[in-house]
Amino acid sequence: MNKYYERAYALEEQLVKDRRTLHQNPEIGMELPNTRAYVRNRLEEIGLEVKEVGKMGLSAVIEGEKPGKTILLRADMDALPMKEMNELEYKATNNMAHTCGHDLHTAMLVTAAQILLENKADIHGRVKLMFQPGEEIFAGAKDMIEAGILENPKPDVAFAMHTGLNQGVGSFEYYKGHTSTSCDNFKITITGKGAHGAYPHTSIDPINAGVIIYQEFGELISREVSPLSVATLTFGMFSGGSNSNIIPEVVEMQGTLRTYDDEVREYVKGRITDILAGIEKTTRAKIDFEIFASVPSLYNDPDLTEEIAEILETGNPAFKGYPDLRIMASEDMAVVSRHLPTTYIMLNCKVEGNNFSHHNPGVLFDEAALPIGAGSFATVAIEWLKKHSD
Repeated sequence: MNKYYERAYALEEQLVKDRRTLHQNPEIGMELPNTRAYVRNRLEEIGLEVKEVGKMGLSAVIEGEKPGKTILLRADMDALPMKEMNELEYKATNNMAHTCGHDLHTAMLVTAAQILLENKADIHGRVKLMFQPGEEIFAGAKDMIEAGILENPKPDVAFAMHTGLNQGVGSFEYYKGHTSTSCDNFKITITGKGAHGAYPHTSIDPINAGVIIYQEFGELISREVSPLSVATLTFGMFSGGSNSNIIPEVVEMQGTLRTYDDEVREYVKGRITDILAGIEKTTRAKIDFEIFASVPSLYNDPDLTEEIAEILETGNPAFKGYPDLRIMASEDMAVVSRHLPTTYIMLNCKVEGNNFSHHNPGVLFDEAALPIGAGSFATVAIEWLKKHSD
């Protein structure tokens, strides 16, 4: 185990304190004033000059004592709109909860920043920190990029981690290539003509149009997308009507399209438009389609990812990497990955006996992973920059 991991373990008490403070005070979306203030204060305590980037993002640059490239380290800070089920002493105090582990990500990067600053003599170039809001709504990375996070200085590569629940503490998982699916969350509003249930012929039935849409979308995936391509088109909401004998005026449907393949993504979106136009003509209903949240597939640069996996295993021989993990969830680090070579890994921290998934109110994360994550952030930054120094 190298000295950066050893230092992370020495800082474990503060690391756990940071995580628990963030966990107890979650905020969601792009409104994270207290979270941002806490992170900013901790970074300034360490001795960093902190800049606000975009609506709620933070950044700091750690200059090494040797010339070289720039690596970006990213942590997301937002929670989810749900009430926590666990009775922890640091349980969330509102109807929001860190059930995706972003509190761990943020705490680990704060501690990594301290380790990096203490070891700036080892840094060839510079490390740029990215603390972002709004990952869960696919807004934070885009907002920070538009505000200039990838400029002045411009990073050469990026690295991020996410809590993983496939195994206990001591391992990480990754994939070389398209790692997480794209996501297009959409809303379909069907406007018909309401009527008495006894006189359906006088209506334009939006429920009927919705049922046809549901069936046609299922056939789109099963009959027009190759079985060798991974794609899902799922409805999570179908809402309309108020009583058994009233044909409603309006029905709303919401769903999500996910795939690893950019070509499949664009093809299916195009066919959705075609299908809805046909159903609109057939049923006489007015159909409006809106994509309200969208992010591409996250692409792990194969060469960079292989390098970083080797750096992690060399820096901490007890830390085992497992390749070939792809995830169907989506991640807005994908937006960064479309601008510069990126590696994104899953840091395993499953609590034995806790079999809940991310986004479940009962999920737990093993805090023993915290120093491993902080040490990993620092190790990747220092060792990658050293390897690519001029």
